[in-house]
Amino acid sequence: MERCTVDDVKDVRVLCERGFTLIELMISIVISSVIVAAGYTVLTTTHRATISNERAVGTQQNIRVAMELIARDIKQAGFGMPVAPNTPVGGIAGNCAPGGTSAAIMPVDNNSAIPLNAVNDTGADSISLVVPRTNPANGAYLGWVLQNAAPAGGAGSFTTITLTGTAVTEMQNEGMQNGSGAYVSLGGVLTLPVTVSAGATITLGSPTYAPINFPAGTQVYLLQCVTYQVATPAQVLITPTLCGGSAGPCLTRTVDAGLAAPVTTSLVDGVEDLQFAYGCDGCNGTINAGVPNSVIDDFNANNTFDVADFQTNRVWAVGTFDPATIRLVQINIVARQTVIDQGTGEGIQSGALSAPLQVSDHLSSNDAGYAAATYQSFRRRFLTRTVDTRNMR
Repeated sequence: MERCTVDDVKDVRVLCERGFTLIELMISIVISSVIVAAGYTVLTTTHRATISNERAVGTQQNIRVAMELIARDIKQAGFGMPVAPNTPVGGIAGNCAPGGTSAAIMPVDNNSAIPLNAVNDTGADSISLVVPRTNPANGAYLGWVLQNAAPAGGAGSFTTITLTGTAVTEMQNEGMQNGSGAYVSLGGVLTLPVTVSAGATITLGSPTYAPINFPAGTQVYLLQCVTYQVATPAQVLITPTLCGGSAGPCLTRTVDAGLAAPVTTSLVDGVEDLQFAYGCDGCNGTINAGVPNSVIDDFNANNTFDVADFQTNRVWAVGTFDPATIRLVQINIVARQTVIDQGTGEGIQSGALSAPLQVSDHLSSNDAGYAAATYQSFRRRFLTRTVDTRNMR
């Protein structure tokens, strides 16, 4: 309101008042609207940025979990298996025993065609590992336990072992079945097939003689073949339960302990690529006559251990590129958000977030059905690690 003075005929000051004009009111409304709109825009942008950051953190956590799971099993691969390379361990079956001979690590490259190490993969690799199954009840990565010494009294031979409590039942729940190719390892020293398991007793497939003996309390492990691979959205459409109900992609782990039907479990959502490369000692017959010498084979003959010494596009099999010679495994994982990134604006603003990634010998744009607009609508994380195969030296 505005005060004014007016001189009347008697020269008396009279106070008068008048209101806002319509123009002033409209200007004030416009200014207020601009301020509110600016505040709303800031609020929306902040909210969208928070959601985007939370999804990025979730993706980062997923890829770290996937890396830890795979790296842990690679470190354990071969534990309890015979020391001699390629000694048959019969029914540690499935992907770990192509041709009937078990391998602690069995690589499967997406495209093993030559030229070697060429960027010609059109999907994820997979890997199969023989690992010890520990007792899930103890939570300390320990096996089940012998109740009595084997053999009794520490002398003679034995064909049966007796475990404590409900250990046999628990091992059966983990996949051990009679005569189905299940193997147990006693203390990580002796590996034997299981023929019969009942009550607290396991009958072994072959007798063991002195001087081998195991005291009561020795850890007993069930050996399993586990396979890590990526389930794609296209595969999930065919098998909806493959990724635990999500649309995929995801990392899966298949367990075969001599079961008639291996069990596949969805582990981590959002994992869309898995690539492996291998450093070996004695896999190349032209290097040191193919004799292991505790040095990773120098494939490019530069007397330096470098990326060229990691092998991809290989068919690993006994007698050629022998999986028993693998000493290092390079793990490469790509994980993406489980939903399309919506940007930070008010509408869905899926944009060009990333160019096609090349991971080891896989370029995403080579994949069947690749669509740049869809691919670039997801944020991704890439993680790599090299793991020592400690049980294969």
